[in-house]
Amino acid sequence: MQWMFMLIGLVLGWALDESFSDAAFGALLGLGIGQAIRLSNLGSALKALEQRLAMLEKPPQVEPPMVEPAPAPELVWELPAELQPTSAAEPSPPLPDDLWKPAAAAREAEPQTPRGPNLIERAIQGARNWLLGGNTVLRVGVVLLFLGLAFLLRYATEGMVVPIELRYAGVAACALGLLGLGWWLRARNGNYALILQGTGIAVLYLTVFAAMRLHPLLDPGAALGLLVAVTLFSAILAITQDAIGLACAAALGGFAAPILASTGEGSHVALFSYFTLLNVGILAIAWFKAWRLLNVIGFAGTFGIGFAWGIRSYTPELLWSTEPFLIVFFLMYLAIGLLFARRKLLEMPDAPADDSRGALLRWSAAKGDYVDGGLLFGPPLVAFGLQFTLVQHLEFAPAFSALALGIIYMLLARVLSGGRTVLLAETCLALGVIFASLAIPLGLDARWTAAAWAVEGAGIFWLGLRQQRLLARGFGLLLQLGSALAFLSELQAGEYTLLEGAPLGALLLGVALLFSFWQLRKAGDEQVSAWERHGLPVLAGLGLGCLYLLAPLLLSINGTAISWALAGAVTLFAGLRIASRTFLFAGLTVQVLGGTLLLWWAPWIDEEWPAFRHLGFWAPMLVGLAAFVGAWRLRGAGQSSVFDGLKLPRIADGLLAWGVIWWAAALNSEVLRFTPPELQATFLLAAAAASVALWTVLAVRLRWASLGAMSLLLMPAAAMVLLVSAHRYYHPAAEFGWLAWSCVFAVHFISLRLLSLVAPTKALSIAHVLGCWMLIGMLALELRYGLLVLSVQYNAWRWLGWAIFPSLYLIAVAAPRQWPWPVSAYPREYRLLAALPLAVLMLVWFWLANIFSDGTAKPLPYMPLLNPLDLGLLFALLGVYLWARSAAPQLGGRTPWIAQGVAGVSLFAFFTALVMRTAHHWGGVPFHLDALLDSMLVQAGLSIVWTLIALGLMIGGHLRNRREVWLVGAVLIGVVVAKLFLVELSNRGGLERIVSFIGVGGLLLVVGYFAPLPPKRVELEVQTQGASS
Repeated sequence: MQWMFMLIGLVLGWALDESFSDAAFGALLGLGIGQAIRLSNLGSALKALEQRLAMLEKPPQVEPPMVEPAPAPELVWELPAELQPTSAAEPSPPLPDDLWKPAAAAREAEPQTPRGPNLIERAIQGARNWLLGGNTVLRVGVVLLFLGLAFLLRYATEGMVVPIELRYAGVAACALGLLGLGWWLRARNGNYALILQGTGIAVLYLTVFAAMRLHPLLDPGAALGLLVAVTLFSAILAITQDAIGLACAAALGGFAAPILASTGEGSHVALFSYFTLLNVGILAIAWFKAWRLLNVIGFAGTFGIGFAWGIRSYTPELLWSTEPFLIVFFLMYLAIGLLFARRKLLEMPDAPADDSRGALLRWSAAKGDYVDGGLLFGPPLVAFGLQFTLVQHLEFAPAFSALALGIIYMLLARVLSGGRTVLLAETCLALGVIFASLAIPLGLDARWTAAAWAVEGAGIFWLGLRQQRLLARGFGLLLQLGSALAFLSELQAGEYTLLEGAPLGALLLGVALLFSFWQLRKAGDEQVSAWERHGLPVLAGLGLGCLYLLAPLLLSINGTAISWALAGAVTLFAGLRIASRTFLFAGLTVQVLGGTLLLWWAPWIDEEWPAFRHLGFWAPMLVGLAAFVGAWRLRGAGQSSVFDGLKLPRIADGLLAWGVIWWAAALNSEVLRFTPPELQATFLLAAAAASVALWTVLAVRLRWASLGAMSLLLMPAAAMVLLVSAHRYYHPAAEFGWLAWSCVFAVHFISLRLLSLVAPTKALSIAHVLGCWMLIGMLALELRYGLLVLSVQYNAWRWLGWAIFPSLYLIAVAAPRQWPWPVSAYPREYRLLAALPLAVLMLVWFWLANIFSDGTAKPLPYMPLLNPLDLGLLFALLGVYLWARSAAPQLGGRTPWIAQGVAGVSLFAFFTALVMRTAHHWGGVPFHLDALLDSMLVQAGLSIVWTLIALGLMIGGHLRNRREVWLVGAVLIGVVVAKLFLVELSNRGGLERIVSFIGVGGLLLVVGYFAPLPPKRVELEVQTQGASS
């Protein structure tokens, strides 16, 4: 129906406006209406079908299937059969699907597993447990009481009738009351008593400090005495009751007091004196108890508040009033850390019976909790950081400070050496060495720093290997890395050398790092761990890199490139000797870097340099020679297990290619600089031929296949020279070019003969093909130039020069005779691979010359089929056809049919263009496509020539029983007849039309007489003969 609507719309649209657009619009509109109606009908039909399906499915749902099995008594009689023997293996009938639906619903209603609390919820829960768990009332009360007393002291500054002294006395009385109550309850409820005592002590600290700072009730001396008394009293209480909580509460209160009561205008001397008293108390407790938390509170409070004060208020004028306190604090916490270790060791009775250093070190490492890392490393690091800030304006003061710290820790290590404290002694020794090493860069420049650190790091690493100290080995390596960074930071671009720096530093760094590499490499498994050996590539790479820096520090760009190339070769030899991947990659990398440096920055051409006696020539040449040597060494290297997976032959081939590039660059630069422009191509060819001759001799002598493959690159190099040198009137034999090209081809074919057993087979095959092409191309170029001499105009002679030698080659290789070497040794290469592209090129040349050339060959007159262009075209087509027919067995498929078709079409095009060229020369028709097609002379000639071609095809096909050939001729006859009526018939009264019709008609009579019908199919004849027999 939609098609009917579309037809109606088409008719109506045309009737309205009689235009194609309206008709199309009407057709689309009709098609849309028809589709809409069709979809509506389909929807109605679908709805009716759904209703019918619903009615068909309704009876099974409405009629209860449970009622149909009416014989219910049977079920009743079967129920009592429990006493009868039944088979337990009898399968029960499957349950209906509906019975499982409630279970699924029940499963869906099951609640999901609640997710765990997040970080915020856990924090809130932890605070709630602390507040509500245990004695909540006590904890809340202590917090409220402390805040209330603090508010009372602040309120004391406001106007009240009660004297200020009485208010402070009341607060102190409350604090003493809390202390007394806590002491009285210590035996009944220990935790409750300790919290009360800690609160009382904190309030006493606060009261004394506020009475001194907020109101002049106490002079500093009296206040200091009271604070000392409170500190001692709290320490006695903590030690007596073995209560770390009380000690920590007292310490927190003591450090919080100056912060809470501060006005920002006090003396730092008073503050640090107060901290000194607090730390004396902590030090006294550390003599009796190993309380880590108390020590950490004291350390953080002392240095944290001191650091905050320094940021806010320190000036260089306060140095001598601040320096003593920093020294005292450092010594205090150094002693606290040692006392902590002493107390922990006294509690460890299981010391080893073997008192050797190794056994004690292993035991102390297993019992490493007696060393408090925070108090052991924190005081020197923090104190030195603050000390550096205090004395950085004084010359050499930071260096002497670091040296003093190093001496202190070295002496401490000497005192602690032996016994249970061997691990602590090792740690102090490491700290002493670190700070002593740090004194070097703080007091000297980067050159001496790098040298000293390098030697020191190598010595420490060697000592760590001898004594099996992992920490010492790690520090030695870090020290050497630091020296490398310090050295590199001082490097700058040089004026007379590539870089400015200290060669001594580079030498010491390289030797030290390589010394560490060698020591780690030869160390036994009992001396070092397996994972430590992963640092061998880092040590070797850095050491070699520092040694490579000697060249740019001492030499210019060319000298650096030469040095890096030679150093890379030496490193390569060393890497293969010691079986080190790092040395191998370092040698390859530095050679590439040397070439890259030379490529980007070296001045290649300078007219003031004499030929071959300057670094501009020898730098790239030595880079290439070093790459040659490295590739030769890699080629002869045995495959060690260290180099598994590296494919050393591939790496050698890449290095060889790198050397060839630089060899060619060196020679080409000299040729381009010293030879005149007209002789440059000749000398470049001579240099290439000489290089390939040398490489061929070496490849044959060394049996080096890769070098032999490189020797086969002469033809690509010659092709590049040809492309660069060629121009419109290029003469290959000019300017001794005949000698150069003769040498090139002689060297090429001699190399092919010598390398037949050395170079890869595929490379030899490609080289033979390229050599064949180049030889034919050079002969064609030379012939083209010789033919150009005949006429300066652009005529057929230029076209003819390209076709003679390629066509001769195609005819020669198509001949079945046996040619000498190299054709006899490589027949496929010369008869197929080299000839196929030439055949394609000749076919392309045939069509281009046939279309674009008018056949002018001055001084010769134009004679159809006898002029140079027509002879050259037929000769080229003959060569292509003969070669295609001879190569058909190798090409396979339908090659003979394709060759015949291409030859036939090409001949048709040839005779068509022949008619046009003849009309141009003999009839004066301009040789332009429009003029030629408009000429009735050309049209008449085409009709007659095409009919002659058709005559030959039809008669030949009839005689040879080639039905398809006859049909082609018949088609061509049809084209001619159509052309007569469409083209010639319009030329009324013209002689050309008469000639065309008469000539074509007469020829058709001949065809009708000799070949009126196509020959029968051969297959049908064979079948008929078989049936008759």
